[in-house]
Amino acid sequence: MSNAKVQPEGEGVQGEGGRPFRSQVSSAIASNSHLLAKAELYFTAFLSMSDMVSDLVMVARYYRNNEISFALASLICLGLNLTIQSAGVFLTKPLDKQLKEQAIVWTLIKPGVDAHRVATKAQTQEGDAISTRADMTVARVIEMVTESIPGTIIQAMAIVATGDLSVTPVVSLTSSILTSAFISAQLSHEWDASQENQQLEPAFYGYLPSSLKWRGFTLLQLFLIASLNLVIRALSFVILSQRSISMVMMVFGGELALYLVVKILRGDFQYWAPIYGPPGVFISFMVRLLIKLCVDWTGCAQFRHQQEVGGLYWSFTLLLTCMIGIVAAPSHGDRTLNIIMGICCAVLLVTYALFLASIERKYVATFFDTRTASEYNASCFLNATSDEMKFETLKVNENLWRDIRNDVKDWLTSRLPIWLEEEPSWLTDYHRSLIPAWAVDDKALLSRIRNKNVETILENRRRSSVANIIGALPNAQTK
Repeated sequence: MSNAKVQPEGEGVQGEGGRPFRSQVSSAIASNSHLLAKAELYFTAFLSMSDMVSDLVMVARYYRNNEISFALASLICLGLNLTIQSAGVFLTKPLDKQLKEQAIVWTLIKPGVDAHRVATKAQTQEGDAISTRADMTVARVIEMVTESIPGTIIQAMAIVATGDLSVTPVVSLTSSILTSAFISAQLSHEWDASQENQQLEPAFYGYLPSSLKWRGFTLLQLFLIASLNLVIRALSFVILSQRSISMVMMVFGGELALYLVVKILRGDFQYWAPIYGPPGVFISFMVRLLIKLCVDWTGCAQFRHQQEVGGLYWSFTLLLTCMIGIVAAPSHGDRTLNIIMGICCAVLLVTYALFLASIERKYVATFFDTRTASEYNASCFLNATSDEMKFETLKVNENLWRDIRNDVKDWLTSRLPIWLEEEPSWLTDYHRSLIPAWAVDDKALLSRIRNKNVETILENRRRSSVANIIGALPNAQTK
């Protein structure tokens, strides 16, 4: 056989300026994908802010109709959303940015601002505890769990209680369902489509098909999965609440308790954010709870990540949704409702099967992965093919890579002199600030790493609202 390289079909065909035609096509696809991603971001922000407005309209309507309990419940959800988002800003932003960021939250424009920052690829600012994309994700999860999902339940219960099927309540209920579903689908879509994520975690990100048409199809499937999850659970909640509140607590509260027990027993309770001590335990509990509720009610595929719910438990949750629906519906005694619930559950399972058949085959296993966050981080570090990929480990809570501390230290010891000599573009001052002092025995080398800009970043963290608990602080991680 000849050793000559066979030229693939289409390669070598020259386009404008002598550029290969396939390269032009790839660039066009990438450009269109980027435009689509930006459109999704802004549309999701529009839906989010519109849903807040529709909730306020319903509050006014409830008050006019003397349905005070529903009005108060809706206001409490909106207030809880804003309060928790405000607390998130307090925890993750430095003091000198608090006034501006708090104003963005309380004027209800945070969804739009976050979307713009991510769409324009705004860099993470000095003193910020989490990235711009992570900040947007946290805000949207808080919104879904504290406002959109409860709003769906409240409005469904109000319709059942009053029998009011007029345009306004039906449109508002539909808005809440569509908003939650699209936010869930868009979050998963946007995180997976990110080229940066695909480069740094290629074993997890990249399940979306390369074809724009098939990408649109998977977005629709994610949207259907989220919508059906929410409809099935909302119907089940309303049905069970008519029997007794204790039944609701037993089913939905028991599901959350089971999840937390499994996390604790597997040593997987600690969240990945670098926050330590009692505040770290509190944050881990709250975020685990928020993420689990988001997965339960919308099936957000992004949170199948091993540092979140985990692949296998994520898939198990979809099955559990169907089981709750099938058990709850017959207790209402309405044959039509039984049929509707059965159809929703069947369509959910079929959609999930089609989704798995539509994505890139090698990523199907990520939806059934059983590894803990510690096992996942160790695997990512040890199997990484570049220093930049390995460096991602340092962004994670040190407790989640405790087993490979010596490997990390040996790697830093061998690579730091080379980095200081070559100055790779990815080794920004932000990255330098993440290198723990205990991992560098050579104090002269440590002083070279921590230049003036790095010291400024560390000082901003010391002055931040979470001083002495954010893991990147020099005194927060000790040997």
